[in-house]
Amino acid sequence: MQPYGIHWFRRDLRIAGNSALKWNWRKTQGKTLGIFFLDSKFLARPDFSHHRFGFFLQTLKTLKNELKEMGGDLIVLDRPPKEGFEWLFSKLRPKLPAYLSFNRDYEPFARERDALIQQSLSDQVQIHTERDHLVIEPHELRKEISDNSFYQVYTPFSKKWFSLLQSEIIQERIQIQQEAIQYLEKRAQGQIIPPFFQITWSQLLPNDLLQDSLDAYIHQNKYDLTFEIPQAGSLAAYQKAKSFLLKVDRYLETRDYPYAQGNSQLSVYLKNGSMTPAILIKLFELSSVDFKQKTGRSQFLKELIWREFYYHIIYNRPRVENESFLPQYKNLRWENREDWFQAWQEGKTGYPIVDAGMRELKTTGLMHNRVRMIVASFLTKDLLIDWRWGEKHFMNHLLDGDLAANNGGWQWAASTGSDPQPYFRIFNPTLQAEKFDPQGHYIRQFLPELETVSTEGIHSLTNYLPPIVDHSTQKQKAIALYQSHKKR
Repeated sequence: MQPYGIHWFRRDLRIAGNSALKWNWRKTQGKTLGIFFLDSKFLARPDFSHHRFGFFLQTLKTLKNELKEMGGDLIVLDRPPKEGFEWLFSKLRPKLPAYLSFNRDYEPFARERDALIQQSLSDQVQIHTERDHLVIEPHELRKEISDNSFYQVYTPFSKKWFSLLQSEIIQERIQIQQEAIQYLEKRAQGQIIPPFFQITWSQLLPNDLLQDSLDAYIHQNKYDLTFEIPQAGSLAAYQKAKSFLLKVDRYLETRDYPYAQGNSQLSVYLKNGSMTPAILIKLFELSSVDFKQKTGRSQFLKELIWREFYYHIIYNRPRVENESFLPQYKNLRWENREDWFQAWQEGKTGYPIVDAGMRELKTTGLMHNRVRMIVASFLTKDLLIDWRWGEKHFMNHLLDGDLAANNGGWQWAASTGSDPQPYFRIFNPTLQAEKFDPQGHYIRQFLPELETVSTEGIHSLTNYLPPIVDHSTQKQKAIALYQSHKKR
């Protein structure tokens, strides 16, 4: 039998531009099989979301169908990775794969998992890893090579990141994405693509051992879904990207207005690897933007860099998953009132823009980025509730819930993370609403009880539920809280 390989899918659920999959495919001349493990340990995490899991499962389903269409295959096993590989290899002997490939991940849980697999399987199969869902990896972007220090503030990080983007080695990563775009465009146009994989699991294992668990999980999870999830998969991601391409030049002017539909809506696809920043940079030709100019494309690139920044932070400081980045704010004396937290969760704080955002989250699994900042600031600076409570609630509901970005965003809002501004980064929810939803379109969309309120009165707190706190009073308490810990 000719050598074959296995590609371990994780958060790279696509064929197009998949770095490690492509490496395996070349080594085996197309004899590469896909595998995915539904790890019970991961599914038991306290930040689990049934809706995000449902979207992930549908992404796996589209990937499996695409692989089969291209002559390949994917099996989804209901086992942890180490146990799953041990079981699989025991059934495959003596016909073990020559290669095992996967794309690198940077979160604490994933790094421990991958180190365990490397240790347990390296004597049985050649393991190869690649960079994939980041453009520039943490070890490639340091302040000083000599002392191995990393950037802790976004602005200098972004400047260094953009300078590296222009380098020959990074540009090779971007330009090669043209192949992925051409493949996706052919699929989008319905063109026939000759199969390029040459092996299926049934050629290696009898049917009674092909215990694929994907459909069972989809069936079981659907009973916990309360709203329809978006179209999943790399083709849906590509079509969404092409749609945004038509309006990206207005992104700078529209991105902060939640009613304007000015954002890319690509975060759900970036989360599971149906789309990558590298493909987007090539598709939108972002390498050639003037980084110093304020344009729609340059701003979109800066948002992609924010994502990478937070991954670099969690890679270099994995403890931030559970505690403040800044040690002086590690033990802030939050008030943590349960009744206020429940009001915030249910969208009943008495502040229309906050409540609209929380109800959008509950009914769609999404929330506009500007509104995320408003509701996060309100929880931490007005209600004086631990940012970790809000972070977990977001992860329990967001379709695009991503540990690095969600953690980074919450620590930014709480001023416990890198680049803090505890005395200035306190959003007035009413002023934010007046500025970014002046006509109240977004508020009315998610607060039907305010549908008949006039534009002049939509932001008045007298036309709505009584506010649970006074912003001015809570602002002073928040400043005092941070000052008391700054002195320690």
